Order: sequence, then C-alpha cells, then structure tokens
Amino acid sequence: MTSFSDLPTPRGLDPLYFNRRRSLESALKWSGNARGTPRICIDVGANVGQTMETFLEWWPESSCISFEPHPEAFQVLEERAAKFGSQAVVRNLGVSDSSAVLSLNVSKSQSTQSSFRAFNRSAETASAHRGLRNEPSPLELSAVVDEAQIEVPVVSLDQHFASSRPECDMISSGIDVLKSDTQGWELNVLAGAERTLSKTLVVLVEWQFDDVYGKPAPLWRLDALMSDQGFRLWDVAHIYKDISSLRTLWVDLIYARPSS
Repeated sequence: MTSFSDLPTPRGLDPLYFNRRRSLESALKWSGNARGTPRICIDVGANVGQTMETFLEWWPESSCISFEPHPEAFQVLEERAAKFGSQAVVRNLGVSDSSAVLSLNVSKSQSTQSSFRAFNRSAETASAHRGLRNEPSPLELSAVVDEAQIEVPVVSLDQHFASSRPECDMISSGIDVLKSDTQGWELNVLAGAERTLSKTLVVLVEWQFDDVYGKPAPLWRLDALMSDQGFRLWDVAHIYKDISSLRTLWVDLIYARPSS
C-alpha cells in the first residue's frame, strides 16, 4: 500500500483546493448571490492594497472599501486605489470593537508590518526561520533595533457605517464579501461589526495559530461568534505551514451565510 508521504500530490493539498476566487464565488452563490460575483467588498487590514487590487481585478464591476491604519502602508494603498477611481474607497483607520486611539506596533525595517498586538520575537516560528533569508526578517531583529509604536485612530465597522460617509450609501443594499487580515486582531474587528455582519453574505478571515503576535485565541471563539451571527464555515481557503516542522501557522477561513 502506498504511504501518504509517497503520493505524488498529497491529498487535500492539491492547488485545486486552494483557490480563493473559486471558493469565494461558490460561497456567494450558496449565500444567495446568483451571479457568484460581488458588488461590494470590504477590506479590513488592507496593508498596501494587495487584496483590494486583486478583488477589483477579479470582479471589475465591484467596489471595495479598504481600511489601513499604518500611515506608510496607507500611502501606497492610496496610490494603488487611484487607478480604480470611485470603485476604491480607502480610509486611514484601524478597525476594532469601538472608536478609540490605539498603539500600533510597527517595524522600522519593514514599513508594511504592523499589529495592534505586540510582536513576540521569541516565538517558536520566528526562531525556526532564523538564517533562512539573506536579509533578516523583522522578527529576527531585536526590539530595540526594529520596534516602534505609533498612535492611530480606530473605529468599529458598525460606527463607521452609521456615519454620513459616502460609503454608507454604497453598502445600503448589502455587503457581499468582508475580508479581515489584522494579525491577531480579528475578534476585535468582528465584535464591533454586528450590524455590518447582518448585511454581509461572505466573510474571509485570516486566523493565526502560532504565537508571533502573542498567545492566539482558540479557534472556537471565532466559530462561535460567526455562528451567532448566522454564518457557517464554508472553506479553509489556504493553509500556511512552518517549512521545517509542517505545523500550521495560519489559515484563511471563509464563512458564508446560508440563503433563506
């Protein structure tokens, strides 16, 4: 009998199964969007606009509202958004469970790396990857050399979309896809989005299992929150593993609201 490790393509890890676009479109159809293509997307933790750009290229008739608190990353995001005109709305804001001013932990050596949770430079995964690159990653540097904090404004999605901003009109008929990638801050983002989630069909969320941003919350807390909001887990859209131990470090999860 052929062992699992001898199979030419490990079952369940074939690239066929990790196709975010196909997974999102199938989830949208299951949730009642007959076309399977979104009209409105929200991108929380937009960084320099990678997801925004991907969404608007995948679905040229859609619009995307993006949130990014880091000033330097936001500058790049704003430049990339300009080519999409009114389809891309960008806000230099963090997202949490309420409006406040919070300390954002940033890397001096890599302007696009930031988190509201403190970096854990003694994390197992950081140690395991030391020396694998020609240039050290930010987590390989000392906190004194690389780490800084900046104060940034944050809002809850519910508070933001209850304001008089133009995007309130954009979401009046609903949200198709809400993506959150906030380096361990996902529960805070979703806790302040009860009304927003009630208007949303599909949620794409990155979930951390390692301790690079401190001790991760158990996955059941996310699943319970999403279940309480009427969502069901649709797909594990991507798995990122430690290349030495094969431990799963983070995953992209897709939650979908069953159509009525």
